Formats: sequence, structure tokens, C-alpha cells
Amino acid sequence: ACSVGLLTRLSLRVQRSQVQRPLRRLLSCPGTVAADLRREEQSSGSAETGSEDRTPKKRFSEVQNERREQAQRTVLIHCPDKINEKKFLKFLSQHGPINSHFFYESFGLYAAVEFCQKESVTSLQNITRTPSLGPEAAIPFKSRYLNLKLRNSLNQTSELSSIQCSNQSSPSSKKLYQLLCCAESVDDQLNTLLREFQLTEENTRLRYLTCSLIEDVAAAYFPDCAVRPFGSSVNSFGKLGCDLDMFLDLDEIGKFTAQKTSGNFLMEFQVKNVPSERVATQKILSVIGECLDQFGPGCVGVQRILNARCPLVRFSHQASGFQCDLTTNNRIALKSSELLYMYGALDSRVRALVFSVRCWARAHSLTSSIPGAWITNFSLTMMVIFFSPEEVTSYSSNTRLPKNPCRCRR
Repeated sequence: ACSVGLLTRLSLRVQRSQVQRPLRRLLSCPGTVAADLRREEQSSGSAETGSEDRTPKKRFSEVQNERREQAQRTVLIHCPDKINEKKFLKFLSQHGPINSHFFYESFGLYAAVEFCQKESVTSLQNITRTPSLGPEAAIPFKSRYLNLKLRNSLNQTSELSSIQCSNQSSPSSKKLYQLLCCAESVDDQLNTLLREFQLTEENTRLRYLTCSLIEDVAAAYFPDCAVRPFGSSVNSFGKLGCDLDMFLDLDEIGKFTAQKTSGNFLMEFQVKNVPSERVATQKILSVIGECLDQFGPGCVGVQRILNARCPLVRFSHQASGFQCDLTTNNRIALKSSELLYMYGALDSRVRALVFSVRCWARAHSLTSSIPGAWITNFSLTMMVIFFSPEEVTSYSSNTRLPKNPCRCRR
């Protein structure tokens, strides 16, 4: 944590003219990543840091749509502790070709399996049975959260093998301390923090899959709804272990599809009228929260916080390990996420700097995961982005650290 103190002396070494020109181009076409900016700064940005450039390269809306479609073709399977991976995949491939898969641990061993077609998911669901629990009763719910059991587990012990699981948690303080001490420059520290804390591909896919599973529950009441992630999960500044914020998007239901009609007739749905938009939000979230609590597989600790400034349903999704907050009519939050996504795409060094300042702020108790009188990560990120172009520093990014950087002055 002491080494991180050096990072506060850094700013993006980009002149105001260099930032404003691509910024105007980017904001003139919302969601577009400035490819020409990346070409201009290839020698000074990515080459300077020498790290893997995972800067977003697509429109925000394109990423959202691709991830949602990917999640709809994915099933989440709770597996035995040990399993033969090849036979497991061969069994699933009977229902269609598999595009990708990964294993992870969270209250047991889980597999997220993405098929190439949605029909494969339906085919797998059709041969899946509702478990028999003896004296207890099971609530039948046909979801994409499944449970795998071995028929003759005793005879298959020799065929079982250990599974390589993807990492879904941030590094320990001890490991981070060692990595920072081994860094040869402040620039290396910036990139180390980014590499160790940023969301992995598997963790991102798991977040969209969790939203898709919640969408299946909400679709029982609102068939054309969508549950969309926002905040740190999608704005490219999220770190491993962050909460999953999602909102129930009902706009598609209210859209009028223009069709040819004969005569002077217009058909409308009969609906329930309520005094205000807030009351409507509270009623919708109350029902969805009750449904998640009673019927949602893996949803535990459901709290309906309906009198808050922004009403929400808070719960833990046990299979993914995410703490989830579900809101509705919160489209401004998605626009804020898109804004940060665009800022992160302007320069490959933005994300590394923001991650480092956030790490420093958390280490000094300036931010907290507990609600209270702390500055939020969103506000802190906006401050970093706002002030960085203003302060041009001559501090060299390749300046070597002292032999024992942990004894430096804070």
C-alpha cells in the first residue's frame, strides 16, 4: 500500500489539445471508440506502458448487445467436486456445438457453458428433470441454472479429474504487496494494479449471465423486459469482487410497433393506473423481489428497499457469488456507465491511473463498500479524469523505484 503512494504524483501526460480533439470526435458519435486516436498514440501510449492493451474497441451498445446474446446461449451448471471434463462436454454437445466454457468455484464447483445456438439450451432443458426431494417439496421452475449428478459415482472414481478453475477474486494484500515491490518503475506498478484488479473475461461473462438468469424470472410478469448491468460491471473500470448493479428495463414493452391496420381503429392494453412513476416502480420491484425470494434459484438474502431515494431489491446470487442490486427506470445510470466507457477508450492509460487512485483511496479509507459519508468510486473516477489533462507533469513514467519502495514517504 505504501508503494501506491507514489502513484498520486502521476497524471496522464497528455496536453489539453491532444485530449480535446479526439474527445470532440468521440462525443459527436456516442459510444464510438476513436480508432484514429489509438493509432496516433500507439507509440506514446501502449508502447510506453508496455502492458496488454485491453482498452475497449467497440461501441458501448454493441458490447451490451453481444454480451446479452451470449448470455442467452449460456447455462450455469452446479457440478460434482470432481468431474471428467471431456465426458462432461461430450454429454452436453449432444444438444448442439459448444462455443466456450469455463469452471469456477463459489459454494461448490460451477461450469458456465455457452452453446452456439439458443436451441441447444432448450434441448438441454427438455431432458432436465425436477429433482425429487423426498419428504420436502420442490417448486418447479424451468431455468438455465442446472444441477449435474453422477448416476454411478462410485464406479467412476478412477475417471474423475481435477478441474482448472478461473480466478474470480482480487489478489490478497500480501500478493499485491509482493507484486508492487517487484515492480521496476511506477509505470509497472500502474499496470500491475490494473492487471490484477480488472474484471477478467470469465467474470464479465458471468455477470451478464447472472443478469440473464434474473431476466428469466422477471419475464414471467413482463415477457419483453430486459435486465441490463450498469456501473462498474460494464464501464471498463470495474474490479474483481465489485457488486453487480442491474436495472429492469421495461421500455421495450411500451414501444408501439407500427403495423398496417384497417379503418380508424387503435388498440391499447388495459393497464393498472397508479398515482406516480415512483409508486409504479415500488410495486414492480416489490413483486419481482417476492418472486426472487420465493422462486429464484440461488437468490438468497432478498431485501426490498422500496423507500430509498432510488428503490431497489438487494440480494445475493449464491451461484455466482455476486451481491446484486436491482432497480428499474434507472436509464440515466446506464448513460453514466457509457460515458465512463467512452473516457476509458480515449487513452489506454486512463484505466490504469483510475485503478491506482481507487486503490490508494480505499487503502486510506476515503472510499468504502459500506454506504455512508464517503466519496463514491464514480465521483472519484470523474475527478481523476477531469483533473488529469490539466496537470502536465515532467515525472518520467520509467523512473526506477528505490530498492525498498515500501519505505518511501507517503
